[in-house]
Amino acid sequence: MRLLASLLGVLASTMACLGGVVINEVELGPPEGGNEWVELYNNGIEEVDVSRWSVWIVDQSPSWTGVMKIPQDTVMAPGSFFVAEGDRQWIHNTGTGTVILKTDEGAVVDETPLLSDHSNNFFTNFRHPNGFDSDQRSDWVFGIGTKNAPNS
Repeated sequence: MRLLASLLGVLASTMACLGGVVINEVELGPPEGGNEWVELYNNGIEEVDVSRWSVWIVDQSPSWTGVMKIPQDTVMAPGSFFVAEGDRQWIHNTGTGTVILKTDEGAVVDETPLLSDHSNNFFTNFRHPNGFDSDQRSDWVFGIGTKNAPNS
């Protein structure tokens, strides 16, 4: 029974790395006049309809949530990017947050660890290698942003 549970755990972990839409890059500390954004990446082998999905930036201290809705008829081809732009009216100056990608029914598709960006420049948190998702903090790097393009 333990062997079966171990094998199922390995299979689930492997499947998480194989494909689907993931949060790929996050700008939490934009330059003056800029806005926060989150880049999604389809690392799978099939198109994914992300219409009406939402991207949430959640900051626990102070309590704050920003929600970005993905427009109707948004389909991501394999290897493609989609950038969800935050609202310029948001008052979120802490540079920290957890980003959550949800379906239109509210199911969580992907979630980042707590990320931090106090740079107020073009540096971002991004997955490295591009689109890799092992659900570990080590998937994430802080460096020069590559909005809507492969991470360097």
